[in-house]
Amino acid sequence: MRLILHIGSTKTGSSALQSTLFHRRNELADVGVHYSTLGVQAGAHHLLAAAIHPGAWKMHVKDLPEDRAAYFDDTAAVIMHDAELSGADTVVISSEYFWGSLPVQVYKTFREAFEPAQFEIIAYVRRQDEWAMSSYLQAVKTGESLPFAEWFEKKLMRATSGLHYFRIISRWAYFLDAKVHVLRYQDVKTNVYKGFADALDIPVDTNIELDRVNPSPSPEGLELLLAVNRSDLSAEQKLERRREIMSTHRASGPVTLLMDGPERDLIMKVARPSDRLIAREYLHSDSPLFAPPDAQLQPVSDPA
Repeated sequence: MRLILHIGSTKTGSSALQSTLFHRRNELADVGVHYSTLGVQAGAHHLLAAAIHPGAWKMHVKDLPEDRAAYFDDTAAVIMHDAELSGADTVVISSEYFWGSLPVQVYKTFREAFEPAQFEIIAYVRRQDEWAMSSYLQAVKTGESLPFAEWFEKKLMRATSGLHYFRIISRWAYFLDAKVHVLRYQDVKTNVYKGFADALDIPVDTNIELDRVNPSPSPEGLELLLAVNRSDLSAEQKLERRREIMSTHRASGPVTLLMDGPERDLIMKVARPSDRLIAREYLHSDSPLFAPPDAQLQPVSDPA
């Protein structure tokens, strides 16, 4: 059995990909690919992943049993059993909760639950300045109140943050002894489902239009969201107000970078060694992983 684990990264069209995989699971089943509905929330295997994630489980307390380890093992066993019964030769698991430098036990638990499958990792990567900006917008949508510069210093400059792509991918590859597929978001963002199917040789119709599942706020929406997040409203009131704002203040085009020149230079300097390793190790190329940023701060396209 082949097990494909989509680990993200975040803000690379993952929600659109997961929604498509979930809603086209019958078509996938026809070509031997099993995308289970177990452990799924919002089209992705977030509950399954949260069960063994050191922090994500806290966001799903109401949806997970007290014995999360047993839930993970039991769900993984049923997923593999269902795949075998259906005659599938491939299982796909997808959740951005797997994007990060996680405790060693997480990788071991995942491997033991799905052995003896042959593991493959697929990861979408995006130029880090764009990724940092979109990640911040996503964080504000879910309650972050810090300005970008403080958020970046606090959340992304850690060695274990999602900014360090090679560390994240290589740890999964090592502990699962997995083949790795790396896709540059800039190459596949018009249809992340097609990029997925092509990279993994899955023979399905990819000439389809993907839904825009997780839009970013417009500049005005960002300011409104920050004001709500910094207010004295209750958690429930903040959640409801954020939903109202996102219903009317979605970005419809390019979103301006939130960082200044020195901040962006720092991000790209931190990312350079990781990018070089990814290009050589997984793309077998000595060319830069991403085109360098322009000298001037330019708008960049918002992720689907």
